[in-house]
Amino acid sequence: MSRLKRILCLLLCLVAVLAVAGCGLFPDRGNGGNGGNGGNGGNGGNGGTPPGGDDPVILEDNSGMPDSAYNLKTYLYPLWEGNTVYNETLWFASENYAPLLYEPERVLSVRSYDLKTTYTEGVDYVVDGNSIVLMDRSGIPLMPAGTFLSATPLTSLAVAHVNGGYVYANEGNDISLRQVVVTYTHTGTRSWTLPRVETEKFPKTMQKLENGESIKIVFYGDSITVGANSSEFLGCAPHAESYANMVKSYITARYPQANVQFANTAVGGTDSNWGNNVKTGIPAIDDIAVPEGVNGDHFRTRVLNENPDLLFIAYGMNDQSASPYLPATGTSKSYQQNIREMIQKVRAQNPDVEIMLISGMIANPDTGFYNKDYEEYQNALSELCEEFENVGLATTLNTVRSVYALDDNGGNGKRFRDCTANNVNHPNDFMMRVYAQTVVYSLFGEDYIDHI
Repeated sequence: MSRLKRILCLLLCLVAVLAVAGCGLFPDRGNGGNGGNGGNGGNGGNGGTPPGGDDPVILEDNSGMPDSAYNLKTYLYPLWEGNTVYNETLWFASENYAPLLYEPERVLSVRSYDLKTTYTEGVDYVVDGNSIVLMDRSGIPLMPAGTFLSATPLTSLAVAHVNGGYVYANEGNDISLRQVVVTYTHTGTRSWTLPRVETEKFPKTMQKLENGESIKIVFYGDSITVGANSSEFLGCAPHAESYANMVKSYITARYPQANVQFANTAVGGTDSNWGNNVKTGIPAIDDIAVPEGVNGDHFRTRVLNENPDLLFIAYGMNDQSASPYLPATGTSKSYQQNIREMIQKVRAQNPDVEIMLISGMIANPDTGFYNKDYEEYQNALSELCEEFENVGLATTLNTVRSVYALDDNGGNGKRFRDCTANNVNHPNDFMMRVYAQTVVYSLFGEDYIDHI
């Protein structure tokens, strides 16, 4: 009789489980991310699938990495993989709290941006859920609300807030030195839209690197590719490299036998028209002083004359049209057409050149610099990857939005102010890492960090 009761109990439990599943209380496996944000409208990386979903996520143990100074492997370690985040930046401006990417299990350190000053938990700050909260007598800088959003400009970089007044914006190391960096362990995950793996589009590049051959690599773009505003670019500690230089350092570390020559010919303040020798009618863009002259052939000087084997093209932040398919002025061309013509011109000189296009970060959403459909810009680049062979896309926009996005997996989503060094359109060291991780992942695959 007792055996019959046990069988009946098992049957009743099975019925209950099936009933709950039928009610939808057991969710389907999620795709873990906004994969529809991919560069081609449906491929936000590797299917838009991040670490997460319904299966338990086992984060890699990346504890013990050096973080008291700039270290290439620490800064290139993918933010979506490990159980430790190193030197994540925060800016306490107008509010005495700031959210982290993940809810910390243990905060290992909070230091000044230059890594020279260490702050004390319980004296300078406390941890509240996902956030670091300042104590009343904290030594961590706190910008007053009336400074962060003021009635009149407080610096030479006057940037209006869309709702009136002026945001606090500045070039140089002013904003960076107001920020702090946090190193902490965590057990949570986020919904990341991972980059696309584009390795198969670069067979000649891989062959040259792996066989120890000579290869010329050129970066071409605007101020973000120049390096603004990494601490290396600003000349201040911790002297973390720009994204282009991190990519360069990764390649030389992984392939020491190759004869790799690099050239970064990017110019700050330029848009895709300038890069394609097209006049916009906007003096701030057309009249930028460069050695070849304002009327010089920028593309020939900075790309064709360098004769690259691998070319990175990273424009978009300064393009003034809301749509990548429409020109901003009567004399300019559309963003997509400019990039298309760059590809055609360099391919006419060297049919074997392989090209990585790079989508970009967003500008400050509270300012007029946020002036375009960023998703559509990335889609326009993805379409060019379909139009031309051996042209890949580093979907930086997707990775950036994963950093900012709110999610249900233990992440608050970071604010723009925490990831910028001018509070307008330049990344700080942390966002430079997001760029570099995206580009290296796209070029070398998801296991890139295991090879340096």
